[in-house]
Amino acid sequence: MVEKLIIYIVVGIIYILVSSLLRSKKVESTVKILRKITTNVVEHVEQVAKIQDLHGDQKKEYAKTLIKQITKELGLNVKDGIIETLIESSVMYMNMLNNK
Repeated sequence: MVEKLIIYIVVGIIYILVSSLLRSKKVESTVKILRKITTNVVEHVEQVAKIQDLHGDQKKEYAKTLIKQITKELGLNVKDGIIETLIESSVMYMNMLNNK
């Protein structure tokens, strides 16, 4: 009886640990996907901005709209604040690369 109880407890602990690990890996994977989407969208917006004469906030709003569309199609629910942060980060990184 005690052995069964110990086995149930150990199995329960392993289940909780594996579930937590899988959840954290899923979040990590989602963040990587969002970063790739954002980087590609920001690069696209930079190219389109030259043709359509977009500047500053117009470019940001266009990027935000595109990212929302893509994430919605992928079934990802991403808050505006996160999208804006990712855009700012991508723009800053791209500007650092261009200034080298």
